[in-house]
Amino acid sequence: MGDSNLKKYIDDFFDNLELYDDKHNGHYYKGLLKAGIDVFLETENTYNAYEIYQTFFMIYQITAENKSDKVTENSAVNEPNTLLDLVKIMKKYEENTGDLIEKQRDHFIHSVNVFLLGLAIYSQNKSYRDAFETYILNTPYKKYYRINKKLSHEEFLYRWGVASLFHDIGYPVEIIGKQLNKFINDGVKSISSSYSADTAIDFKDFNEFNTIMKIEPDFADNYTAQYPKAKFLNLFKPTDIMAHKIATDFSGVDVNMVVKHLDDFVNIMGDNGFIDHGFFSAILVLNSYGYLIQKYAKNHDFFFYPIVDSATAILLHNYYRNVLQKAPFNLKALHPLQSPLAYLLILCDELQEWNRQPFGIKDKKRSHVNDLKLVVDDSKLEVDYIVKSGSMGLGFSEDKQELLKNVLSIPSIFERNFLIYTDVKQDSNIMREIVKSEIQSPNTLLRNVEKLALQIHEQYIETTKVQFEAKKAKGEVDEDAIRDFEEKTKPFNELSSHLKLANIRQARSIPKKLNMIGCELASKSDKREAITEFSQEEVIDLAIFEHDEWCEEKIGQGWTYGEVRDDSQLIHDCLVPWDDLTPEIQQYDIDPVKNIPGLVESIGLKIVRSKIRMLTVEMHKFYQSKEEGTKDFDDLPEYIKYSNYKQADFLVKILAELGYDVVDVQSPGEAIEYFDEDSLEYLAKREHNAWYKLKVNLGWKFGSVRDDAKKLNPNVVEWEELDITKRDSNKRTFRNLPQMCNNVDLKIVKS
Repeated sequence: MGDSNLKKYIDDFFDNLELYDDKHNGHYYKGLLKAGIDVFLETENTYNAYEIYQTFFMIYQITAENKSDKVTENSAVNEPNTLLDLVKIMKKYEENTGDLIEKQRDHFIHSVNVFLLGLAIYSQNKSYRDAFETYILNTPYKKYYRINKKLSHEEFLYRWGVASLFHDIGYPVEIIGKQLNKFINDGVKSISSSYSADTAIDFKDFNEFNTIMKIEPDFADNYTAQYPKAKFLNLFKPTDIMAHKIATDFSGVDVNMVVKHLDDFVNIMGDNGFIDHGFFSAILVLNSYGYLIQKYAKNHDFFFYPIVDSATAILLHNYYRNVLQKAPFNLKALHPLQSPLAYLLILCDELQEWNRQPFGIKDKKRSHVNDLKLVVDDSKLEVDYIVKSGSMGLGFSEDKQELLKNVLSIPSIFERNFLIYTDVKQDSNIMREIVKSEIQSPNTLLRNVEKLALQIHEQYIETTKVQFEAKKAKGEVDEDAIRDFEEKTKPFNELSSHLKLANIRQARSIPKKLNMIGCELASKSDKREAITEFSQEEVIDLAIFEHDEWCEEKIGQGWTYGEVRDDSQLIHDCLVPWDDLTPEIQQYDIDPVKNIPGLVESIGLKIVRSKIRMLTVEMHKFYQSKEEGTKDFDDLPEYIKYSNYKQADFLVKILAELGYDVVDVQSPGEAIEYFDEDSLEYLAKREHNAWYKLKVNLGWKFGSVRDDAKKLNPNVVEWEELDITKRDSNKRTFRNLPQMCNNVDLKIVKS
């Protein structure tokens, strides 16, 4: 994982770990688990993640055989592992269903990384280790793992492994709920955007799911002997068990209130349109272990302490902040002594952002953390997320840090420092990625798409003929090349279905490409100046976009990558990222982009700057008049142009928050000529705070003197701390916005 300290910290954990089975039964289980972790840290993928799940749940498998004994001739050779079966189910659901919902990221590899991050924090922070030990020793449970009569680190490994590796095991329930909601709402919104529909998953008999199979009637007798009031609960019911655990760990919490809330939680989720997968994960864990421990284990305390502790932590990783910190419970920030596993699970689940594969439609379009730098010791935790391209969104690090400080008592274990950074390695690509992710697809008339497709094919024929004749002159043409040439240069109506659709796809993509750079198609009568060529930076951006769309098209048709192209087997050597293409192959995408203005002109249309893009230039002129030394808009780096373009687009969005629309000057409605002071304050504050969060997210910090090389700026502060003259400068933007809109034939009207 780059130069992260994570591996070093995990090495420290294992150096100080001794497993009971290794010491007493001559096994080498620690080495097997560590080997799987080492390989995973070298290559984080599903295959290597599953190796960790498999090894952990085989070490701690609950079977009819007393696995702590040495193997005898009568020992079982094969045993079913129902816990691993749950892991496999989650993996399959996640991989196969993400494309049907908007927001979904990997949880299978994520859970392994949460597990490893917890090991790292435990190994490096004595305050947390002390809190965990104090918690265990203060419970009636005395069968914990020991070394020389003292608590062994294996007790943490076991409880933490169950909690972290299983904390998202119920996520398929949430996937199904999101699929249903998206399917219904996509359907009604296709009729009108004003439609919406709430959906919810209903259980015909939730009580059946929320019940541990009863094998041993005296299953809970030892537990109720320690906690007599628990006799009034149903201790074969997971939600009652967890309610009692919460009331035991958190003084002042009424167990009956928690029981009532958990009993009704499925209905609450349905009424409020959300699904807490942690709730279902916790119940699945208790159901599975409750059955296995009744069936195979002699000591039922093994369930009511370690497993219930882990399962309740799973419940609390969402439930604590979403329920227990709100009325009527109103709990304060979670202290590690109250529930050390829940504390660590909330912390690690929120921090684990690196290498999370996106599965959902929207998440696939977003930038993601590629790596991290981690510093942990007895008094501090510093996390530096590394983003190699794009941006994580406004205020990503700041919001995450604030959330954790509200939910957890951070100074209890990190008394000196707790910091989260985001380090973006390629600033010049950031706004390009944001623009690409937010690109709109104008609904171009089919007749214009058809005309463009025909012209694209005609241009392709001309280019291909020149290339074919050049190869023929060099003697590089064989019978296969001749057949391929004849097939691809047929008239449009005679092309194969795949080739026709390839031209249609490219034609439909032209309006999207134009939208990406702030342009649009217009009739020749439009008074805006025609764009007859793109800048070099725009050409490259659009060529990359074209290559990405081509790859998506090919993969959708069943093609795969191979070093040697084989059309008969649908194998193509160009199904690689843009930067991995040779300059000669890149030119195949560059040339069609350069031809777009001519193509559009040939069908009686022209390319013009969109009015929002024109507003961007107008705004820059305004700033230029106030700031000496500011470059002309055309002389700015391309990514700065993108930044300004998105800023204009953002202003339109925040105007809408106050009930204003930006429309064409010919549209109905009286133009707004000025804003009152309250509106100016609101708009300027929203714009500045968005800029501030973006800068912080890109690694900028406050500095009394601006220094771009060191990413220092005196304005990188929140609105309330901003110099009064700068605040007024921000307000001037909105004071002058009506006039700037008018200059480009736009106006602001009340919605």
